[in-house]
Amino acid sequence: MNTIITIGRQYGSGGRELGQILAQKLGIEFYDEELVTMAAEKNNMHKDILKAVDEKATKSLLYTLVTGSDLRFIHSPLQYEMPINDKLFITQSEIIKGLAEKGSCVIVGRCADYVLRDSKEHCIHLFVYADKEKRIDRISHKYDLPRDKAKDRINKIEKSRKSYYNYYSNRDWGNVSNYDMCINTGILGLEKSADLLCEFVKKSLEE
Repeated sequence: MNTIITIGRQYGSGGRELGQILAQKLGIEFYDEELVTMAAEKNNMHKDILKAVDEKATKSLLYTLVTGSDLRFIHSPLQYEMPINDKLFITQSEIIKGLAEKGSCVIVGRCADYVLRDSKEHCIHLFVYADKEKRIDRISHKYDLPRDKAKDRINKIEKSRKSYYNYYSNRDWGNVSNYDMCINTGILGLEKSADLLCEFVKKSLEE
């Protein structure tokens, strides 16, 4: 049985970097923006087009009509009339399920915890967060932005992620009941947080 670790994250908490470190420590594959490239290849579209709508929700009635809550009409001809956002979500969902069956891995974002809710693999769903001030510090330093601009960026992207997750999963983004473990990277830092998560993953395999 494969071990699949999904990561939901607040913007600026270092969730992506934490996922990379965790994957390296566990010796398993890591997927984040790679999912956009895979979806572009599968749909024969330019990656930049899909990247522009990645993890962004649409207000598509067609999505609801075609997919329902279980994506059961995923191969419907109507799929070709869908907004790009919806088509990307559906394609990435197919890819995520395929990767989970292929081997152990870490998957960041894309409602992966929801997509794999019925998976027979050993799934561990994580949510990464940090104090707002520490996230502002991180984004300000990373992108050389004034603190007010970093704060605005965090608020904008976080609003988008929340809207995306809530829309496609019918769940509440950041709700602890959706995850197996939530970790504050502002306390331990990325490296020590990854060490803690490694132990959590290993202990979960002992059950």
